[in-house]
Amino acid sequence: MLIAFIAAPAARAEHGLTLAEAERLALERAPWYAHHRANVEAAAERAAYEGQLPDPQLSLGLLNVPTDTWKLDREDMTMAMVGVRQSFPPYGALDARTRRAEQTLTRERARLETERANLMRQVRAVWYELYYATQGLRLIEATRALAVRDLEAAEARFRAAQDSPRAVLRARQTVARFDERAPMLRASAARARASLARWIPEHARDPLPEALPLLPAPSETFDPARHPETRAAQAEIEAMRAEVDMALTEYKPGWMLDLNYGVRRPMPDGTERPNLATAMVTLDLPIFRSQRQDRRLAESRSKEVGARLEAEDKRRELEAMYGAMRAEFEALDARVRVFEERL
Repeated sequence: MLIAFIAAPAARAEHGLTLAEAERLALERAPWYAHHRANVEAAAERAAYEGQLPDPQLSLGLLNVPTDTWKLDREDMTMAMVGVRQSFPPYGALDARTRRAEQTLTRERARLETERANLMRQVRAVWYELYYATQGLRLIEATRALAVRDLEAAEARFRAAQDSPRAVLRARQTVARFDERAPMLRASAARARASLARWIPEHARDPLPEALPLLPAPSETFDPARHPETRAAQAEIEAMRAEVDMALTEYKPGWMLDLNYGVRRPMPDGTERPNLATAMVTLDLPIFRSQRQDRRLAESRSKEVGARLEAEDKRRELEAMYGAMRAEFEALDARVRVFEERL
């Protein structure tokens, strides 16, 4: 393990920062992607506890102690009491809360997948920009050296009256174009490395390999329902539907069970007093519905409608994006074929 850890930077320096390595490092170290991973972990924990009953309550106390003597054996109703209380939400509330938490987890997982794709797209765009700039600089440096030799030859021929001033001017313009292009490429490379430093600051200055990796062509068909953003929107709809069910359960009464046991001291003459047990059930009375339950239900249903509209808007947006990107890809592919076949 230690040898592999030490050898990794050396291997990276030998082969350069490949696109695959940049993607892997970005997934490991990008703070925003780690933020979404934490959201998934938090949603998973919530899904585990959301459907559980509330914790029971323990009560301890002394009841009916006379204030004139503060003695526990004078009055028949004086006792030391221990009790347990358990609340039970309305029927179906726990199931609805569990479904909402599970759909929230599904949504966060889909969002994590979306962020992964977005991160990969950004890393690839920046890496290719850096590759283009560095390779362009190498080509300019090599070609400029040839242009400088041509300029020196043109000036020598001009001094020997073997060529015209126009030939010297053309040679100087060629060198000047290279000198003008080089700073732009250096700025592009610096900009790309600064962008890489956002995700992998320790390796943003690493050299790139000579070989250019090729990405697979986009699919001929596109199903918006399989896209993670669509799945996240669908999970949000299901979560809002669970909230509607939660609002409906508030029309039903919740209840609470109390069990108490009271221990009484013997009478002053030694006569034993029986201990006392108490059991009570307390019910909620959801009778003022217009100001609470009705409004909560209307809110939940409006949120569900909003989630459906957002999902439809996202579907249309994805289809439009795919159509535009597909057309751009086909145009670029046709341009490449022209270069390969005619130039």
